[in-house]
Amino acid sequence: MIISVFDKKKTILHVIDALNIGGAQELLVLLADKTPKSAYHTLVCVIQPDLTLKSRVESKGASVFCFNRSRPSIFCPGKFISYFYSNIRDIMSICRQYRVDVVHCHLSDAEFTGILAGWLYGARRIISTVHYPALLPDRKSGDIRNYLRIAATRLLYHLTTAVVAVSDDVALQLKDVFRLAPSKIKIIINGIDVEAIHRIQPNLELMPSLCALPGQRLITSVGRLMPPKGHGFLIAAMPHLIRQSDNVRLLLAGDGDLKESLEQLSRDIKVQDVISFLGSRSDVPNILALSDVFVLPSISEGTSMALLEAMAGSKPIVATDIPGNRAVLRHEHNCLLVPPCNPEKLAEAISFLLNHPQIAAEYGKNAYQDVCLRFNIDETITQLTALWK
Repeated sequence: MIISVFDKKKTILHVIDALNIGGAQELLVLLADKTPKSAYHTLVCVIQPDLTLKSRVESKGASVFCFNRSRPSIFCPGKFISYFYSNIRDIMSICRQYRVDVVHCHLSDAEFTGILAGWLYGARRIISTVHYPALLPDRKSGDIRNYLRIAATRLLYHLTTAVVAVSDDVALQLKDVFRLAPSKIKIIINGIDVEAIHRIQPNLELMPSLCALPGQRLITSVGRLMPPKGHGFLIAAMPHLIRQSDNVRLLLAGDGDLKESLEQLSRDIKVQDVISFLGSRSDVPNILALSDVFVLPSISEGTSMALLEAMAGSKPIVATDIPGNRAVLRHEHNCLLVPPCNPEKLAEAISFLLNHPQIAAEYGKNAYQDVCLRFNIDETITQLTALWK
């Protein structure tokens, strides 16, 4: 990409850890697509090797720079320092070459390298979006790495123009954990392309790839197979659900560290025949179009892109009663909320929606109306461009 010295467009450099399938990455695809091209050039810098969504980002008109660097352990200090130094150096090089105005970081390694690189380069604006309320890795209490992480992040955030929280809960965590000043925090809820998803019609030809049979009632959950997502409780709900509802199948779309243990759990409780582990999928809206109920069993959540997509698809929803979900949903209006970590209540709520189709349809209709009003990507873009200016 060549930028003329007479070009008055602003250049935005998004820095992200990887382009695997996930909520932050799906938002980046939308930003590449919907950011006004008359006013902005969009560049994307990817640090790590997973480039699953690279072609989708490029198809939206953004230029993508790939470092293909795997993150070493902090216990290998030489490699660890080299990793961060190389990333900072190369991000600064992109900034200089393309006269970047705004450096916008997404996820942890992008923060540590992108914020510092943007500050050293002298970017007009440095933004970081925090996508999840779990701000620290899941480590034992007192682990010195968490103390180092907190201290370093506090220093880095002082170099930013603003830190974007995708939910009220994330904003609260930023204040409590990093002691970030409220004036530094901007709450901008993730949005989606509502109408593009709403227009998708069910395609029965997709059923074989889901290991599903015609007539089966499909319960879908979308998210990385990681501890905060609570998939183990949903799997544990299946024996209860099978006793309450006939001909059901659970679709789990996503990959992650817990895949093997979750598959083993399904075998241990003898429900492996009614669960499809789909892995990472790029056709989630098409899967949702075939689904009868969407379930989000998370223990903690920011603003789930998958949840918003389910709302855009007019799906009846069962979700856990946690702050991130309560900010989006309303019990017995567009969903049923249940206590987290409770398989019996999950099964009971799913069964209720399956067995009361009129109520389920009403919840789905309300969910679509709510996502149109509150979570359209156009509003997200408007708020972000105000920060970039």
